[in-house]
Amino acid sequence: MATAVLNEKLELFKKSIDDIAAVLKNTEEGSLYVKPSETEWSAMQIISHIIEAVNFWVEDLEALLVVPGAKWGRNHEHVRRLAAVDENVVSRIKKEEALTALQNLVPKVEAALVKVTEEDLAKTAPSYNQNFDGKPLSFLVDHLIVKHVTGHYGQLVRHLEKIE
Repeated sequence: MATAVLNEKLELFKKSIDDIAAVLKNTEEGSLYVKPSETEWSAMQIISHIIEAVNFWVEDLEALLVVPGAKWGRNHEHVRRLAAVDENVVSRIKKEEALTALQNLVPKVEAALVKVTEEDLAKTAPSYNQNFDGKPLSFLVDHLIVKHVTGHYGQLVRHLEKIE
């Protein structure tokens, strides 16, 4: 792993996953599928999105370590992103499956981060998402993996407060 900063990011990621897992464990399964409104995701949609997104971004990170400078990323209309939050798909995800998938993200992220060098963090590449175009790999790690999960933890907590 490149730096103490990456160690800190990994610890923050682990804490966020642990926090999400604790909420998941302590929430009645039926409540996980309730949407606070037509325009908001259910708790399980949020969790499914986290699982899919982290897997996606880790795979892109690992690919960029092999092929630096390759075009990377996606936008909000990416098919796997949309499928992960589809209500028919999400309705078939069981609480225990989601919990296992969440917990499996930690070693996956850790395994990817140990491959990252200090030089890698500064490398930039074009992106399919114009908002990410030319961003360094540090952005992918910090914003799209770590802060993304942390933000969705907050969303999950706010969501469950709305439906209780």
